[in-house]
Amino acid sequence: MAGPRTVVLIPESTRKRPGGVRIAGDRDVARALPAAARADLEGLRAEVRRVSGTGIAWNELLPACERFDGNMYRHIPEEVWESRDQGVEVLIASGLLGLVASRDPVPRYDHSMAESTPPFGKLNRWWHSRGLPRILGAYLEAIRPALVVDLLSLEYREAVTGYEGDLAGIEVRRIDFPGLGRASQPRRGEAVARILRTGKA
Repeated sequence: MAGPRTVVLIPESTRKRPGGVRIAGDRDVARALPAAARADLEGLRAEVRRVSGTGIAWNELLPACERFDGNMYRHIPEEVWESRDQGVEVLIASGLLGLVASRDPVPRYDHSMAESTPPFGKLNRWWHSRGLPRILGAYLEAIRPALVVDLLSLEYREAVTGYEGDLAGIEVRRIDFPGLGRASQPRRGEAVARILRTGKA
């Protein structure tokens, strides 16, 4: 099966829906990575998980697009996720997991790239210093989309800064909302919904 034509990069949200179920299956963005990058991502996830202790209900999972519930996600209608253009993948930067695709099952968690989390410090800097840009670049090289639409907010973009450095033949289009701050979140959600509906940025 051909990979997606368009990958949209967005941040997680601090607000997350509770609950979930044990989800069987092997859906995980890590499976698309080359072996070395997959091992790196899984190792970093394990480090965050180990320090996080037992407070995360790993047997209560929801697809990422259902778990996250911030203002951006509330402007992406549920039916748009369900009837999306199949040429579009949405990739989410996550304080707990590094990167997840929108259909990947995730637990409810309190981590955020934008906040300090002892003993890591700010997680965007922690993930960046441990190679998340290289991991994201390896993912994009593996699936070879024609276009990456970068809708990341500042702190989340800092976590992956440099990912596009060695990409050849893949257009990266950043969309910013200068001066809006948190008020940009509905605009980001509307942009994601439009791309999911039409397959076009």
